[in-house]
Amino acid sequence: MKKFIIATISLVCMFGCGKKDAEMLEKEVVSAEKKQVEIKLPEEKHDFIKNEQGFIVHMKDIKVLLKHLSTSINQQDWEAIKQDTKKLKEASPVVFTGVNKDVLPVEFVNLDVKFHMSALELIGACQEKNKDKATAAFFKVVNSCDECHAKFNPKEASTSWFQ
Repeated sequence: MKKFIIATISLVCMFGCGKKDAEMLEKEVVSAEKKQVEIKLPEEKHDFIKNEQGFIVHMKDIKVLLKHLSTSINQQDWEAIKQDTKKLKEASPVVFTGVNKDVLPVEFVNLDVKFHMSALELIGACQEKNKDKATAAFFKVVNSCDECHAKFNPKEASTSWFQ
């Protein structure tokens, strides 16, 4: 019986390590308590977005919002800023992917968190009605967008679009 088990395991190892396994994505455990894994995606293709068209629409909405927010901060239109920052707080690239965040690349999730932390800082600065703080916090939001685009959308690596 022992020889049979050893022979079976040997056969499974020899024939189970074929082409099918080579096509699978590499996964590396990054956070055991959150059961998150880092998925190494092949080249530039990011298949983790369930509805790419919907995702693109949401990202364009954020761009428009940031353009408007930039103008409002420069004009110190605090009521418009209040409305825009509320919308910005509700924006979430992770949610816009349409999939559970546990299957997303950890770096993508971390950049989403950075985006939200920057947005919260911007909200606080705007509540103080301090143009200098608001401008500095705004550029932290923009920089978080730039970081994500550099990693996940290199065709549009900077936010030159909002200038």
